[in-house]
Amino acid sequence: MKKLILIPAIFSALALNVVAKEQPVDELFKVMSIETQLASGFEAMLPMIEQIAADLKLDNEGKAELIDIFRTWFREDIDRDKIYQQMKQLYVQAFSDDEIREITAFYQTAIGKKFIEVLPNLMKDGAQIGMQEAQVKQAKLMARLKPFLEKHKAEK
Repeated sequence: MKKLILIPAIFSALALNVVAKEQPVDELFKVMSIETQLASGFEAMLPMIEQIAADLKLDNEGKAELIDIFRTWFREDIDRDKIYQQMKQLYVQAFSDDEIREITAFYQTAIGKKFIEVLPNLMKDGAQIGMQEAQVKQAKLMARLKPFLEKHKAEK
């Protein structure tokens, strides 16, 4: 009987520890404006969508339609709350409460606020730089892939 009482007590203690540990993360995410950061994720995808449009040789109308499809998908189908909860777990696993509080304090400084403000554009521009470089080097990738593809095609 004591074991039956002990098991729920252990689970309750573990649950309280997780809730207590998430509180600093909740504060950090509030300071980071994580909701806005998640919503800005779509903007970071634009270079990829534009590349797809270019690969498909779409005119401006087709490109706008493609972007709208992705925008609707991102707005209506992506479960941002699920992402938020999973990101919280990543932060809880990666940082102690004290570290999270220090990060939060940084984001409350002027430079921390600026960092949060410019981060979405940095991510978008960084993704575009990466895509441009990948595009320039695409022929080299194809040259490297050709023997592999031929080898595996022959094996089938």
